[in-house]
Amino acid sequence: MFALAFLFCSLTTFAQVTTSTITGLVTDNNGEGLIGATVVATHVPSGTRYGTATNALGRFTLPAVRVGGPFTVTVNYTGFEQETREGVYTNLGTAANVDFVMRESGTALEEVVISATRNDIFSTDRTGAATTFDKNVLRTAPTVGARAIGSITKYNPNGNGASFGAQDSRLNNFTIDGSVFNNGFGLGTDAQAGGRTGSTAISLDAIEELQVNVAPFDVRQTGFVGSGINAVTRSGTNEFFGTAFYNIRKNDTTGLFNRTEFKDLNNDGKNDKITIGQFDEKVYGLSIGGPIIKNKLFFFVNGEFQRRTEPATTWVATGSPLAQPGGNISRTEYQDLVALSDFLRTKYGYETGPFEGYDNLTNSDKFLARIDFNINDRNKLTLRYVHHDSEADQLVSNSSSLGRGPRRTTTNSMSYQNSGYLIQDNTRSIVAELNSTLTDRLHNSFIIGYDKQIEDRAYKGSLFPTVDILQDNSTYLSFGFDPFTPDNKLDYGTFHVTDNISLYRDRHTFTIGANYEFYKSNNLFFPGSNAVYVYNSLQDFYDAANGVRDSVNLFQYRYSALPEFAEPLQVLKVHKADLYLQDEFQITKRFKLTYGMRAGLIKFEDTGIENPVITGQEYIDINENLGYKINTGKLPGAKVLWEPRIGFNWDVTGKKSTQVRGGTGIFTGRPPYVWVSNQIGNNGVLTGFIQATNSTQFPFTTNPNSVFRPEQPTLPSTFDIAGTDPDYKFPQVWKSNIAVDQKLPFGFVATAELLYNRNLNAVLYFDANLEPATGNFTGIDRRSRFPGAGLTGSNLNNAVRINNNVSRAAILSTTSEGYYWGATFKLEYPSQRGIYGMVAYTRSEAKDLMNAGSIASGSWTGARSVNGNNNLTLAFADQDLPDRYVCLLGYRLEYGGTFAGATQISIGYVGEARGFNPSIGINTSRFSYSYAGDMNGDGVNDNDLIYVPTETEMSQMVFDDIVSGGNTLFTADQQRTAFNEFIQQDEYLSTRRGKYAERNGSVFPMVHRFDVSVVQEFSLKIGKKRNRIQFRADILNFMNLLDSEAGLGNNVVNDRFLIFRGVTADGQPRYQLARQTKDGQSVLIQDTFTKSRTQFDVWAAQFGIRYIFD
Repeated sequence: MFALAFLFCSLTTFAQVTTSTITGLVTDNNGEGLIGATVVATHVPSGTRYGTATNALGRFTLPAVRVGGPFTVTVNYTGFEQETREGVYTNLGTAANVDFVMRESGTALEEVVISATRNDIFSTDRTGAATTFDKNVLRTAPTVGARAIGSITKYNPNGNGASFGAQDSRLNNFTIDGSVFNNGFGLGTDAQAGGRTGSTAISLDAIEELQVNVAPFDVRQTGFVGSGINAVTRSGTNEFFGTAFYNIRKNDTTGLFNRTEFKDLNNDGKNDKITIGQFDEKVYGLSIGGPIIKNKLFFFVNGEFQRRTEPATTWVATGSPLAQPGGNISRTEYQDLVALSDFLRTKYGYETGPFEGYDNLTNSDKFLARIDFNINDRNKLTLRYVHHDSEADQLVSNSSSLGRGPRRTTTNSMSYQNSGYLIQDNTRSIVAELNSTLTDRLHNSFIIGYDKQIEDRAYKGSLFPTVDILQDNSTYLSFGFDPFTPDNKLDYGTFHVTDNISLYRDRHTFTIGANYEFYKSNNLFFPGSNAVYVYNSLQDFYDAANGVRDSVNLFQYRYSALPEFAEPLQVLKVHKADLYLQDEFQITKRFKLTYGMRAGLIKFEDTGIENPVITGQEYIDINENLGYKINTGKLPGAKVLWEPRIGFNWDVTGKKSTQVRGGTGIFTGRPPYVWVSNQIGNNGVLTGFIQATNSTQFPFTTNPNSVFRPEQPTLPSTFDIAGTDPDYKFPQVWKSNIAVDQKLPFGFVATAELLYNRNLNAVLYFDANLEPATGNFTGIDRRSRFPGAGLTGSNLNNAVRINNNVSRAAILSTTSEGYYWGATFKLEYPSQRGIYGMVAYTRSEAKDLMNAGSIASGSWTGARSVNGNNNLTLAFADQDLPDRYVCLLGYRLEYGGTFAGATQISIGYVGEARGFNPSIGINTSRFSYSYAGDMNGDGVNDNDLIYVPTETEMSQMVFDDIVSGGNTLFTADQQRTAFNEFIQQDEYLSTRRGKYAERNGSVFPMVHRFDVSVVQEFSLKIGKKRNRIQFRADILNFMNLLDSEAGLGNNVVNDRFLIFRGVTADGQPRYQLARQTKDGQSVLIQDTFTKSRTQFDVWAAQFGIRYIFD
């Protein structure tokens, strides 16, 4: 027989709800509502009962029922025959609508066949854009490795699986059973607990249902401006059930687990081998659930374990014996890296470790336990605990807020293994939920919990200064200790309590609720305490190490200014209290209106420390007006943020064939709390900071504390300040949504949806200590010129600083600039006869001013601009996705009887512009072209967007010859010609002649990837239990199995290919053109992109076996 394949993807309206609802209307033959009819829903697997009576209009609501099913719903009314509906299923956060027409006693009844559906697209609760994935999809969709949530959420058409509405992924809210599972402090780029180690805090096997909610208009839902990602865990039932599985992936030279070669890239008649690094991953786990007391008390436990070894980098040095044609080859010379490693070992006894061909390790152990207690028919209690420990090797940081960066192995630069570190991401979470039906008209839901994250770092190598070596004014190689790892420890926790009271009256459901959160983080962050040196060349470092001369491009050093040089611990405490009121008004049988208001009070405790020197100085505000004051001891005052919302659902025909839905409202999210914590750590009181450019006053030493630290802890003479504007507000977005769902012939459903978001409070940093521009360049590029233009060292610092004793004053503020719009078209074939299909296309555009990282100064310097980072203009967002296609297909065929089998095939597809963005170190759809170096003289490197000359203007550009060893490698005319040819071949730059390149203006090529999962199942029924064995294969990037060029990623050859060299006497900029390695030769840059041909770009397979009894 055919069985249902995939039972998911209902669009719903809630985001943090942990249960479902059954609603309906009970009428007589004349359509009149019956008051006082008894309605009982029984969750068949567990025997859990939910009961109520209809109101004066004949309506009923059964709130807080279990997610899933099946349910049997029974209605009794005096003088009428009992009516029963079987096979009712519920989804997370949406209502299952079940109506009854009662027959008078003694009336002859015709047999009624009820066809239940788990994909209730046409529901009165649907308003905004969302997608729900049930447990069957979570088990069967193609996924490998840690089986992270993102491998499922990527099939939501409104984002890329992590970012939704082009928002920073950390501005999502990820909850499990109502408990917060966010990366709340906000280090790294992953929004979820466990993400910093490439893992996840909870197994997919433990989740009953997962919901991605982009625009709900229920005021109970908050904590995000991107998306609310909500999961509810599995529960026990009256029957014991369980599963155990084992999955394996590994490196392979036979072609069983992955591609091993590309077609002939050198045209020599031979295929080219892929460099296969050590890769081995094993994931195994088990789950079991069942009754402790039947119909009363149930348990569910789950454990999952991951052991992963993988290549740390796929890049190799020029001249490396590991280099393969078409592979990722850096410009850094193999012999330079070997000789430097030998020198450091001999001179200092420092072991760098290898720079290529080495591995990273990841370990992850997770455990979940849940108890469900049916106290009685009116009170249900749930307890859940999660314990997760994980640790992973990490490469050295790419950030340029210390040193020059990016130093992680790329086209331009290489680094060593022992420059990396180990990161932990450990979770402890406990939550309790009590649902109580107080009367037939009054229901209460109470949730209380505590969630803790531990994210300490461990060392891989011995403590040593961070050293960046430049070539052509960009990082060539790096060695030494990661500058952000010394004494780096972090833990944070959130206590939360929520109570919702719902009153059902006639056509109204009134909800009054309150939520309280207390967040506390303890952050020991001591960046640069190992000292950071930047040298203009490798020879400059050798000279400094040998005492020949001490000339540094940049020197940075941080030391404790506390008594006895105590550790500078930073503590942040935040209180958030919300009150809200909502009415769900069923105006007619076909039209439902939901409207409400939420008010949130945010208060920071006074954990900052005032720096009196800073308080006494004047700075500029965001509009560059002098007179702005900074108090490092004063965090923003308490503020109330309002969230009004209204949503609607209209069943146009009354037959659930055409549905119009939508809404508008304000959403408040939590910021990554590191943004505010930066003020506590960078106040000039906890630590001292020394920074100098182009200086000879800082000799190289492996023990900077003995040379540069004062004998007694004192306030430094120079401060690096992070502050928060008094008017700073939590992130807020105004979202509006309109959609139409239409049933089509043959069971298809089409959806057209438009989403528009407007920023109300988006992040914006400015440097309050930066002198404004004082003039303009001459020539074709007449952008603003700052006082530091043409200066170096202390002269540069003093010229660009308002207060010479402050290296930077990065102030966190907010802006209302920025928007997102997205139009989605979706065609779905709900599960029928074992087939499911969904395909969607989204066209979108998002613009903002900046994307903030974890460090205040780095967030500001990391922006891209024409006239300086204090004068940002609206431009494409880092996470903008111009076009995105998603598709998910499933088919399951079951056959046999007592001894039976099943074959299941799942296909997932994502098509989007995608490539590695070297400026921010992640894969994005867009990237920026900027100059290498400080072109405008504001003291910030690599942030100035380039000017794209017309062909006639090209002759006016000034290039310096490229000279090495007294020989001219490339003349100015050769560079000018090559630059013009590069513009012509670049799809974006060729459209910007005579204009500035835009931030994120350039778009990566489209990448099309198909993932396939095949499951073969054998089962044997013994008594009432069916025992199943599944053999499974997951193949990622399946089309690459057929064509070696299909599905490959993209790399930018160089996004800073114009190297700023200074200015002419009449004020025109001078440049050199960057080079690239092509066919083993160093040539002037020719290509925008190269294909990434590594073992992570080609097809890869995972094989697994699973045992199930139920």
